[in-house]
Amino acid sequence: METEVITTRLPVEVVLKLKNIAKEEHLDRASLLRKMIMDKLEDYSLKKSADAYRRGNASLEEAAARANVSVWKMIDYVRENNITSPPETLEDMEAGFKRTEKLLG
Repeated sequence: METEVITTRLPVEVVLKLKNIAKEEHLDRASLLRKMIMDKLEDYSLKKSADAYRRGNASLEEAAARANVSVWKMIDYVRENNITSPPETLEDMEAGFKRTEKLLG
């Protein structure tokens, strides 16, 4: 994976917290920040995709593909967050299958 350096300014209190967490996790600060950012990006993707599922704009499989996670991880996420999709008609299901086919190629 190609990488790029980014910089940001943080309050001293935040930097001290990060140093303490990095020490507890036995990581250098850069690795800790990279892990935290990657975890938060996955959470964001899960939330956005699960919202599309809740609104009926994506099937569970399609939501998982959009979030770039397994269907099982998406199932766990929607269960943990009590997210359900609106009732589907047969036509809705067929359309969802076609959208998923397009996504998965």
